[in-house]
Amino acid sequence: MSQPRIEIFETGAEVAQAALDFWVDLLARSQGDFWVSLAGGTTPKELYRKMADQKLNWGRLHLVWGDERFVPHDHADSNYRMVKEAWLDRVSGLGGIVPWSIEASAEDSANHYEERLRQRPHGVDLCLLGMGDDGHTASLFPGTAALHEQQRWAVANWVEKFHSHRLTMTYPYLNLSRQVLFLITGAGKAPALRQVLRLEEHPAAAVRGREGTTFFLDRAAAAELD
Repeated sequence: MSQPRIEIFETGAEVAQAALDFWVDLLARSQGDFWVSLAGGTTPKELYRKMADQKLNWGRLHLVWGDERFVPHDHADSNYRMVKEAWLDRVSGLGGIVPWSIEASAEDSANHYEERLRQRPHGVDLCLLGMGDDGHTASLFPGTAALHEQQRWAVANWVEKFHSHRLTMTYPYLNLSRQVLFLITGAGKAPALRQVLRLEEHPAAAVRGREGTTFFLDRAAAAELD
């Protein structure tokens, strides 16, 4: 497994700006349709706001979501709603928007998303990810069944501490991504991040892009790195 690239910035706002520059540069160096897997969270939200201000060929961009809460799209906890309000409502003409559909059950929702992902069998061009204090990424939480999935690309993952299902891509699909970009901010992430970068047992440690993996960190999240 190749070593990731790590860059440290003073603030979360600088992380978001660096992520924007990374994304726009990668898009400029690519041809044809460009697929991105989106993440939830505060820092990605700032990135999406910045993205809405860009003058781009929106028709090239196709969007999927790495994970989602099993809630309606208009629910306050919906990752889709966050992206829609921060970015999608402010632009038009995107090539494709593929949110998780919320079906009668979480398993039905995962099965439906699996079908959609199978239409993109080579993975996405850019996978945006965050990380929680416990080392989870997407909705791959410590101790959950989805960590052991070898075949499925999208699953309904029961997370006991929330007493609910989360909808998430799995390692087999995340690791098809050309480029993976982690955006990690906040002092609470520092202990888990140190372990992730040492490839110790945290979910985020097992995600790597085919062509590269990059960590953009603020100073607080990087506090325990050598």
